[in-house]
Amino acid sequence: MYQAAIVEDEEIFLNRSKELLANTFKEKKADVAFDFFMSGEEFLPMMEQHFHYDIIFLDIEMPGMDGIEVCRKIRKISPDALVVFISNKESLVFQTFEVQPFRFIRKSELDEMVFSLVDSILAELSRRQQKIIKIEEASGGDVYSFDVRKILYIEAQRKDCAIVTEDGLTTLRSKLMTLEDMLAGQDFIKIHRSFLVNLSCITKIQKDSVLLKNGHELPLSRNMRDQVKQAFLNHSLS
Repeated sequence: MYQAAIVEDEEIFLNRSKELLANTFKEKKADVAFDFFMSGEEFLPMMEQHFHYDIIFLDIEMPGMDGIEVCRKIRKISPDALVVFISNKESLVFQTFEVQPFRFIRKSELDEMVFSLVDSILAELSRRQQKIIKIEEASGGDVYSFDVRKILYIEAQRKDCAIVTEDGLTTLRSKLMTLEDMLAGQDFIKIHRSFLVNLSCITKIQKDSVLLKNGHELPLSRNMRDQVKQAFLNHSLS
């Protein structure tokens, strides 16, 4: 199931767009759950609490925080979220480029564009799907989304795991074994009982440590050294 949000301050258009979009996704046999917000100030706390949205339909002109500023904050929290601006202010389209929206649709054209819009969204989500993992914490129910290609390594820390990506660090309640199973077949290898590493991020294997492209040096277990070296050589040749 995909998660979508509509952020729109005009109640009439909000009701019309949510019915139109939900029905179109349903016709395409896509399982999408929608949440609805009437301002950026109402919407952003959900993302800041680690609730993940795959698709965000966003008005630009809203009281208080406008859509472009909302999208700037979205990009800091979830850089890969598909943001679709829906606005009658076509003059603002160039201002949206800095926040990299997936599409810009005029409100007056949503009815005629909705099928092609939904098709393009589903095609992009399908393209990304093999590289995205979603992790739900058993304790709090928070859902995290990660692009597998951006994960450098994962470190077990007692009852938690620290996931280090190109964008920063996220600590969540999980067992390393659980994440290792989720990443099976994705070119990750265990180099130590506490570390799971992306083979693409390794630059050098030393006697008792591994160097990564971000400069981090991680411990390498003696009994795993030969397996890690062979996996690294095979990956380099592939």
